[in-house]
Amino acid sequence: MFGKSIAIVLGLGIMSTALLAMRQKRYEVAAKISRTHWRLIEQQRDIWRFRAEVASKVRPDAIRMALESMKVQWRPIPHRLDAPAPPTQPRLATTPGVKDPDAIPVEFGG
Repeated sequence: MFGKSIAIVLGLGIMSTALLAMRQKRYEVAAKISRTHWRLIEQQRDIWRFRAEVASKVRPDAIRMALESMKVQWRPIPHRLDAPAPPTQPRLATTPGVKDPDAIPVEFGG
């Protein structure tokens, strides 16, 4: 009887130790997540602060002065990129081995 009670007490002690270890691990993970989240928020704040700093220092008159000091001919960026090329004539597949002088060469993939 005494041996059984010792085994029960030891079993309960081991289970409680395991439970405390798991709880501590959960607290450590929650703290790590919290620190990582705080670091992410701080980095986002830094990004916004840097953006505001760049926006305050990059003014049109400052850009014009910098361009004039370079002594280089600059062109403005067009509002719209070049118009897309008009569609080409569709290329039809031909029978292999048949040489048609008017046929457009066709390759795999396009």
